Amino acid sequence: MKLSPLRQYLLAAMLWLPLMFALWFALGSVVAYPIVRASHHLVDWILPGLLHEAGQNYASLLYSYVVEISGVQGLPQAAKLLIEEQSVNVLIYAWGMPLFCGLAAASPLDWKHTFLQWAIGLVVLTMACTFGVTCEVLYAIRDGTANAVSVALNDQGYAAVAQQAGEAAGRFIAARYDAVGISADLIALLRQFGYLILPSVVPISLWILLNRRFLESLVEWNDDPASHPDNTPVDQP
Repeated sequence: MKLSPLRQYLLAAMLWLPLMFALWFALGSVVAYPIVRASHHLVDWILPGLLHEAGQNYASLLYSYVVEISGVQGLPQAAKLLIEEQSVNVLIYAWGMPLFCGLAAASPLDWKHTFLQWAIGLVVLTMACTFGVTCEVLYAIRDGTANAVSVALNDQGYAAVAQQAGEAAGRFIAARYDAVGISADLIALLRQFGYLILPSVVPISLWILLNRRFLESLVEWNDDPASHPDNTPVDQP
Protein backbone atom coordinates (compact mmCIF):
# COMPACT_ATOMS: atom_id res chain seq x y z
CA MET A 1 0.00 0.00 0.00
CA LYS A 2 1.36 3.37 -1.03
CA LEU A 3 1.70 5.89 1.77
CA SER A 4 -0.11 9.16 1.33
CA PRO A 5 2.01 12.35 1.18
CA LEU A 6 0.64 13.33 4.59
CA ARG A 7 1.76 10.07 6.18
CA GLN A 8 5.15 10.35 4.52
CA TYR A 9 5.50 13.86 5.89
CA LEU A 10 4.46 12.84 9.40
CA LEU A 11 7.01 10.01 9.44
CA ALA A 12 9.74 12.37 8.25
CA ALA A 13 8.76 14.95 10.87
CA MET A 14 8.92 12.30 13.61
CA LEU A 15 12.56 11.74 12.65
CA TRP A 16 13.60 15.34 12.09
CA LEU A 17 11.96 17.04 15.08
CA PRO A 18 13.82 15.11 17.84
CA LEU A 19 17.08 15.65 15.97
CA MET A 20 16.49 19.39 15.68
CA PHE A 21 15.52 19.75 19.34
CA ALA A 22 18.64 17.83 20.43
CA LEU A 23 20.84 20.02 18.24
CA TRP A 24 19.08 23.16 19.49
CA PHE A 25 19.68 22.23 23.13
CA ALA A 26 23.31 21.27 22.52
CA LEU A 27 23.93 24.63 20.82
CA GLY A 28 21.93 26.63 23.37
CA SER A 29 24.67 29.21 23.93
CA VAL A 30 24.99 29.79 20.17
CA VAL A 31 21.22 30.13 19.81
CA ALA A 32 21.08 32.64 22.67
CA TYR A 33 24.06 34.73 21.54
CA PRO A 34 22.33 37.04 19.01
CA ILE A 35 19.15 37.22 21.09
CA VAL A 36 21.04 38.32 24.22
CA ARG A 37 22.91 41.04 22.33
CA ALA A 38 19.84 42.28 20.48
CA SER A 39 17.73 42.33 23.67
CA HIS A 40 20.40 44.28 25.52
CA HIS A 41 20.52 46.93 22.79
CA LEU A 42 16.73 47.08 22.58
CA VAL A 43 16.32 47.65 26.32
CA ASP A 44 19.00 50.36 26.16
CA TRP A 45 17.17 51.98 23.27
CA ILE A 46 13.80 51.95 25.05
CA LEU A 47 15.12 53.03 28.45
CA PRO A 48 18.62 54.50 28.07
CA GLY A 49 20.86 53.92 31.05
CA LEU A 50 18.45 51.57 32.83
CA LEU A 51 20.74 48.55 32.69
CA HIS A 52 24.03 48.73 34.55
CA GLU A 53 25.47 45.82 32.61
CA ALA A 54 24.32 42.76 30.69
CA GLY A 55 25.96 39.54 29.62
CA GLN A 56 25.41 35.90 28.82
CA ASN A 57 25.79 32.70 30.82
CA TYR A 58 25.24 29.67 28.55
CA ALA A 59 21.67 30.29 27.31
CA SER A 60 20.67 32.96 29.84
CA LEU A 61 20.69 36.74 29.67
CA LEU A 62 22.24 38.15 32.84
CA TYR A 63 21.68 41.77 33.75
CA SER A 64 21.88 44.25 36.58
CA TYR A 65 20.45 47.72 37.07
CA VAL A 66 20.70 50.64 39.48
CA VAL A 67 17.79 52.26 41.32
CA GLU A 68 17.64 55.46 43.33
CA ILE A 69 16.34 55.24 46.90
CA SER A 70 17.21 58.71 48.10
CA GLY A 71 15.03 60.41 50.68
CA VAL A 72 14.51 57.33 52.84
CA GLN A 73 15.46 58.04 56.43
CA GLY A 74 18.03 55.65 57.76
CA LEU A 75 19.85 55.38 54.43
CA PRO A 76 22.64 57.56 53.02
CA GLN A 77 21.39 60.59 51.14
CA ALA A 78 21.32 60.25 47.33
CA ALA A 79 21.61 56.52 47.87
CA LYS A 80 21.68 54.20 44.90
CA LEU A 81 21.40 50.46 44.99
CA LEU A 82 22.68 47.96 42.44
CA ILE A 83 20.25 45.13 41.70
CA GLU A 84 22.36 42.32 40.30
CA GLU A 85 22.22 38.63 39.35
CA GLN A 86 18.98 38.89 37.39
CA SER A 87 18.57 36.40 34.55
CA VAL A 88 16.25 35.29 31.75
CA ASN A 89 16.43 31.83 30.16
CA VAL A 90 16.45 32.60 26.44
CA LEU A 91 15.60 29.03 25.39
CA ILE A 92 12.12 29.40 26.88
CA TYR A 93 11.41 31.84 24.06
CA ALA A 94 13.41 30.06 21.35
CA TRP A 95 11.88 26.58 21.21
CA GLY A 96 10.07 27.57 18.01
CA MET A 97 13.42 27.43 16.17
CA PRO A 98 13.87 23.63 16.25
CA LEU A 99 10.15 23.22 15.65
CA PHE A 100 10.31 25.25 12.45
CA CYS A 101 13.59 23.68 11.29
CA GLY A 102 12.20 20.18 11.84
CA LEU A 103 9.00 20.95 9.94
CA ALA A 104 10.97 22.51 7.08
CA ALA A 105 13.42 19.59 6.89
CA ALA A 106 10.54 17.11 6.69
CA SER A 107 8.95 18.99 3.78
CA PRO A 108 9.56 17.55 0.28
CA LEU A 109 12.14 20.15 -0.74
CA ASP A 110 15.61 20.00 -2.20
CA TRP A 111 18.38 21.00 0.19
CA LYS A 112 18.83 24.40 -1.45
CA HIS A 113 15.28 25.41 -0.61
CA THR A 114 15.48 23.77 2.82
CA PHE A 115 18.53 25.86 3.75
CA LEU A 116 16.80 28.95 2.38
CA GLN A 117 13.76 28.30 4.57
CA TRP A 118 15.99 27.70 7.59
CA ALA A 119 17.74 31.04 7.01
CA ILE A 120 14.47 32.94 6.67
CA GLY A 121 12.92 31.17 9.65
CA LEU A 122 15.87 31.68 11.99
CA VAL A 123 16.03 35.40 11.22
CA VAL A 124 12.31 35.88 11.84
CA LEU A 125 12.32 33.73 14.97
CA THR A 126 15.38 35.52 16.35
CA MET A 127 13.46 38.79 16.10
CA ALA A 128 10.42 37.22 17.78
CA CYS A 129 12.59 35.83 20.59
CA THR A 130 14.29 39.19 21.05
CA PHE A 131 10.90 40.80 21.49
CA GLY A 132 9.90 38.21 24.09
CA VAL A 133 13.14 38.41 26.07
CA THR A 134 13.10 42.21 26.02
CA CYS A 135 9.55 42.31 27.33
CA GLU A 136 10.48 39.81 30.05
CA VAL A 137 13.37 41.99 31.22
CA LEU A 138 11.23 45.14 31.23
CA TYR A 139 8.39 43.37 33.03
CA ALA A 140 10.70 41.83 35.65
CA ILE A 141 12.29 45.18 36.42
CA ARG A 142 9.00 47.07 36.72
CA ASP A 143 7.19 44.35 38.65
CA GLY A 144 10.03 43.05 40.81
CA THR A 145 12.11 46.06 41.79
CA ALA A 146 10.34 46.83 45.07
CA ASN A 147 10.75 43.26 46.32
CA ALA A 148 14.35 43.01 45.09
CA VAL A 149 15.32 46.20 46.95
CA SER A 150 13.62 45.04 50.14
CA VAL A 151 15.45 41.71 50.06
CA ALA A 152 18.80 43.36 49.28
CA LEU A 153 18.51 45.87 52.12
CA ASN A 154 17.43 43.17 54.56
CA ASP A 155 20.59 41.29 53.69
CA GLN A 156 22.66 44.45 54.22
CA GLY A 157 21.24 45.14 57.68
CA TYR A 158 18.66 47.82 56.83
CA ALA A 159 15.61 45.73 57.68
CA ALA A 160 13.85 48.63 59.42
CA VAL A 161 13.65 50.69 56.23
CA ALA A 162 13.73 47.91 53.66
CA GLN A 163 10.05 48.09 52.77
CA GLN A 164 10.04 51.88 52.57
CA ALA A 165 13.12 51.83 50.35
CA GLY A 166 11.51 49.19 48.14
CA GLU A 167 8.48 51.43 47.63
CA ALA A 168 10.76 54.37 46.78
CA ALA A 169 12.63 52.25 44.25
CA GLY A 170 9.34 51.11 42.75
CA ARG A 171 8.27 54.71 42.28
CA PHE A 172 11.62 55.54 40.66
CA ILE A 173 11.24 52.70 38.14
CA ALA A 174 7.58 53.52 37.48
CA ALA A 175 8.52 57.12 36.72
CA ARG A 176 11.16 55.95 34.21
CA TYR A 177 8.63 53.73 32.45
CA ASP A 178 5.84 56.30 32.49
CA ALA A 179 8.18 58.86 30.94
CA VAL A 180 8.38 56.73 27.77
CA GLY A 181 4.72 55.71 27.82
CA ILE A 182 5.09 52.14 29.09
CA SER A 183 2.35 51.47 31.62
CA ALA A 184 2.27 48.47 33.92
CA ASP A 185 -0.69 46.99 32.04
CA LEU A 186 0.98 47.46 28.66
CA ILE A 187 4.23 45.74 29.61
CA ALA A 188 2.30 42.90 31.26
CA LEU A 189 0.27 42.41 28.06
CA LEU A 190 3.33 42.52 25.83
CA ARG A 191 5.13 40.08 28.08
CA GLN A 192 2.28 37.57 27.83
CA PHE A 193 2.17 38.03 24.05
CA GLY A 194 5.92 37.43 23.75
CA TYR A 195 5.86 34.45 26.11
CA LEU A 196 2.64 32.63 25.21
CA ILE A 197 1.76 33.60 21.63
CA LEU A 198 4.86 34.28 19.55
CA PRO A 199 6.90 31.12 20.33
CA SER A 200 4.09 28.84 19.19
CA VAL A 201 2.34 30.85 16.48
CA VAL A 202 5.31 32.26 14.55
CA PRO A 203 7.05 28.97 13.57
CA ILE A 204 3.82 27.27 12.47
CA SER A 205 2.57 30.32 10.56
CA LEU A 206 5.92 30.83 8.89
CA TRP A 207 6.12 27.18 7.81
CA ILE A 208 2.61 27.38 6.36
CA LEU A 209 3.46 30.54 4.40
CA LEU A 210 6.67 29.04 2.98
CA ASN A 211 5.12 25.67 2.11
CA ARG A 212 1.75 26.64 0.72
CA ARG A 213 2.10 24.55 -2.44
CA PHE A 214 2.94 21.44 -0.44
CA LEU A 215 -0.09 21.97 1.79
CA GLU A 216 -2.31 22.47 -1.25
CA SER A 217 -1.05 19.17 -2.67
CA LEU A 218 -2.00 17.44 0.58
CA VAL A 219 -5.52 18.81 0.34
CA GLU A 220 -5.93 17.79 -3.28
CA TRP A 221 -4.36 14.32 -2.95
CA ASN A 222 -6.78 11.37 -3.06
CA ASP A 223 -5.78 7.71 -2.88
CA ASP A 224 -9.20 6.34 -3.88
CA PRO A 225 -8.67 4.40 -7.15
CA ALA A 226 -12.22 5.16 -8.20
CA SER A 227 -11.36 8.85 -8.33
CA HIS A 228 -8.78 8.39 -11.11
CA PRO A 229 -9.94 8.25 -14.77
CA ASP A 230 -7.68 5.29 -15.56
CA ASN A 231 -9.39 3.24 -12.89
CA THR A 232 -12.97 4.06 -13.75
CA PRO A 233 -15.00 0.92 -13.15
CA VAL A 234 -16.70 -0.59 -16.21
CA ASP A 235 -20.29 -1.68 -15.94
CA GLN A 236 -20.73 -5.39 -16.44
CA PRO A 237 -23.36 -6.54 -18.95
